Amino acid sequence: MKTIAYYITDSGFGHLTRSMAIIEQILESSDYNVLIACNKNQNDHAKVGLRKYEERLIFIDVDTDANSAFYENSLKVNVKETEENIREYLRELPRRVKNQHNLLKAMDIAIVITDISILGIMVGKKLGVKVIGISNYTWYNRFKSMGLQEDLLNIYKDFYNQLDLLYRYELSDSMEGIDCPMEDVGLVCRLVNNMATSDLKRTYWPAVYMSVGQVEKKQEVFKVNFPSGNIFTTGNVVIEGNVHVVKLPKRVSHTQDYIAACSFALIKGGWSSVSECLILDIPFGILVQDDTEDEELVEKLFERKYAFQITEEELREFHIQELNIKSRSCARPQYENDTKNIALKMLSLINND
Repeated sequence: MKTIAYYITDSGFGHLTRSMAIIEQILESSDYNVLIACNKNQNDHAKVGLRKYEERLIFIDVDTDANSAFYENSLKVNVKETEENIREYLRELPRRVKNQHNLLKAMDIAIVITDISILGIMVGKKLGVKVIGISNYTWYNRFKSMGLQEDLLNIYKDFYNQLDLLYRYELSDSMEGIDCPMEDVGLVCRLVNNMATSDLKRTYWPAVYMSVGQVEKKQEVFKVNFPSGNIFTTGNVVIEGNVHVVKLPKRVSHTQDYIAACSFALIKGGWSSVSECLILDIPFGILVQDDTEDEELVEKLFERKYAFQITEEELREFHIQELNIKSRSCARPQYENDTKNIALKMLSLINND
């Protein structure tokens, strides 16, 4: 059986969740198997979310990228430590590519898809198959905006320019300097279980979804005045006050169902969470912090009034009435879920070989 190898960067879970949405549509629309290469924590999450297809999935646990380093209790990137992480990863990259090639060479690999792991690019090239990228940014452009050293930037630019095609998501960051063929695609979202969402609304309405990223590391107490209301939370957030808290399991694989059941969401400005809110037509607020990796996306959302701003100070002690007023100020653009179309585009690239 032919297999599609899908390499996913292990920098946060957003890349995984959007890739899972596409992988599900690939499996539904074809008879290919899919190999998912990512680190163990993310693969364990994918095994839960894609358990329906377990007989057609292969998992390889591997570090797929060099990760950014952050200052403690912050979303601000530590440039020096990030450079050290990258140099260490690049030193190990030839060994990782060789190991991956040894694992995959006996398989009938039809294509390699990467979001946006450089390991996936190099493995695909060594296998001699077409390599397709998909992302809302490249590490080259992100690292350039952070001010990383030129020699590292040139290495990453060379990696991405080897892609046979790069699908560029809606609301993408600038990809200036990347010269490989590109094609624009829309937003993606995992399919919502309408029955589950209806049950959640019957049980918990009114409700707010709250997932604010690395601010959770501070383990501060958030005081909420939300009489007769409910908050769905992820991570280590501690919430007190006049509200009922629904703590979601660490490996919950269907957060989109909870988002769809809420009147609005409070999120960190990651592309995947933003995409789900826009497709599901759920107003959302973004936690404002300086020097985040997603700064370009967040600025774009505020300029277009797609999201409202919320500071850490406001988040620590807020009243639902105030946030309801803010949420009603959001523009409500109509975005369709482009996941199936993207999956079919990818499959057509195989069929055209």
